[in-house]
Amino acid sequence: MKTIVKIESIFQNGNNQMLLIENKSYHSLELDLTKEYQLEIKELKSTRTIQQNKYMWSLIHEISKKQGMDDMEVYIQALEEANAKYEYIMAPEEAEENLKKGFRAVKITRPEIHNGKKFYIYKCFLGSSKFNVTEMKQLIDVIVGWCYELNIPTDIYEKIYLGG
Repeated sequence: MKTIVKIESIFQNGNNQMLLIENKSYHSLELDLTKEYQLEIKELKSTRTIQQNKYMWSLIHEISKKQGMDDMEVYIQALEEANAKYEYIMAPEEAEENLKKGFRAVKITRPEIHNGKKFYIYKCFLGSSKFNVTEMKQLIDVIVGWCYELNIPTDIYEKIYLGG
């Protein structure tokens, strides 16, 4: 099992050290405290990996197939639930294609009338390509949670893309 944790404290206990870790992943750690475990500690890299991206899109595709949705719809919902960074932009409907060129994901939130002309309020996401590892992990945790709710297995994709 692999997970990303934060080491909160290190305690000295005689010649031994004890670590207090915070597990921030969707998966809860179920450990038998009577056993010993091998722990490998690596510093978290600052940018999301291509493997994380492939894993995410594989799961999004499985969700969209099961739900009868478009991959981009699932992706936008995941970005929203993960509280990904976004900007609201007011623009006429004909600007939507240009917005999609500048932002990874664009969602119409509501129409707006301004000076007698119809505009739309767009929620524009930069997308996961700009995420660091922690932000990408939060997004993947949302998607994995949906997979569990929909009984979509994730282990095969985890093995392929994350070496899990």
